[in-house]
Amino acid sequence: MKVLFASDGSKYSDHAARYVTKTLHAKAKALSVTLFYVDPPMLKRVNAALGVQRVAQIHRENADANLKGTRQLLRRAGVSFDEAHAIGNPAQSIARKAEKEGYDLVLMGSRGRSALQNVLLGSVTSRVLSNCKVPVLVVS
Repeated sequence: MKVLFASDGSKYSDHAARYVTKTLHAKAKALSVTLFYVDPPMLKRVNAALGVQRVAQIHRENADANLKGTRQLLRRAGVSFDEAHAIGNPAQSIARKAEKEGYDLVLMGSRGRSALQNVLLGSVTSRVLSNCKVPVLVVS
């Protein structure tokens, strides 16, 4: 099973990581996990002021910081994975990667910070669900 695990470093991504370690890892005979983070693009004037190399460095640092906890959870459980990062619209990037690269499943956490938002899915999750042709599993 080829899984695209879209993580943003939130506590809900950690819940999804625990699902991978406790359920998918135990039940799937051939599990291939790609940990995927999408960093939104910076404004053009910020790009111009900082320069290409500094902007690329900031995007790498953002990906590293946001995937750190998820990486640790997967490694401690012995789940092997690779990583991919992108810059762009998160929902579009997730759906595009899943479809183009033949993933069997997109895994992601739901998001919400208040009682009302916890009833609803996060905006990125909702957009992935409505735009992705690959099955999406949302863990809350």
